[in-house]
Amino acid sequence: MKFVAILLTLFSLSALAQENIYIQSPYSASHGGVPAYLKIVEEANKIQDTYKFHLEHRPGGQQIIAVNEMDRSPQDRLSIIAPKYVEHTVSGRLDRSKYDPIHALGDACWVVISNLGDETVGVASLHGETSLNVGGVGIGNATHLTSLQLGDQFGFDVNYVVFKSNYEGLILMAGDGSINLVVEKVKNLKQIKEKNPAIKPLATSCPTRHPDLLEVATLREQGVLTPFVFNITVANTEMPLEKRNALGDILNQATLNVGEETIQQLSDMKPPVFFDKDVDEFYNESIELIEQLLEKHADNIAKAKQG
Repeated sequence: MKFVAILLTLFSLSALAQENIYIQSPYSASHGGVPAYLKIVEEANKIQDTYKFHLEHRPGGQQIIAVNEMDRSPQDRLSIIAPKYVEHTVSGRLDRSKYDPIHALGDACWVVISNLGDETVGVASLHGETSLNVGGVGIGNATHLTSLQLGDQFGFDVNYVVFKSNYEGLILMAGDGSINLVVEKVKNLKQIKEKNPAIKPLATSCPTRHPDLLEVATLREQGVLTPFVFNITVANTEMPLEKRNALGDILNQATLNVGEETIQQLSDMKPPVFFDKDVDEFYNESIELIEQLLEKHADNIAKAKQG
């Protein structure tokens, strides 16, 4: 009995010795990227006993609440950022120099869905259209910027219609056809095609082709330079560099252990660690491209905000 008591005491001391790290997510628990993050957090806690990772949900505030929560306690908190972060750094609401990327879940793998164009030709088949009604959930977000890039490249005006969810736009596309283009999760394509077989995929946003849509070329393959929904974990630079590096190493190793296929199945994301791309490189490329496009399309974004 004494031996058991000693073991329990040692176990308790070990648990107490672990430092809690709270990852602030800008998403609700139902968001599509959460299942993959939870799996990575679970694996990170299995492979070492120095830190105990927790995922906390801080939705709202145009994704700025999660970053602010990290800033309140930078020694034990990290934050997940997405493309909206770039708009905040450009506007001055956030100071980019204060944040260090340590891990990336990568690009979301979504599909450009339309009731126009030719599936065998891809997005170039939209050339000749004069105006498209595009459905999305946020002005100036990755979907909006993608549609503006397509319009600029193929010569059509974008009438951007904001919904609470992309699926609302897909329902209208399948119904009265009043929405012409939506960028949405691959898994929802099959559902919407059952409602209207004329709806088609024109491109995917993945770094590589999606395993369920191997016949559909990526936007990059089709010569369209666009950002897309990314998830990157950052630390405040007030956290010591050695600790930031250690946390990043743990999360990246956990990502490798979970595996590319599992992460794709759970959340349709493509972590750059599987493509030999450093997180700093991925972070800088993603943010600099969005900065360029926010400047390029500033007038159209301002017009959309005015309604």
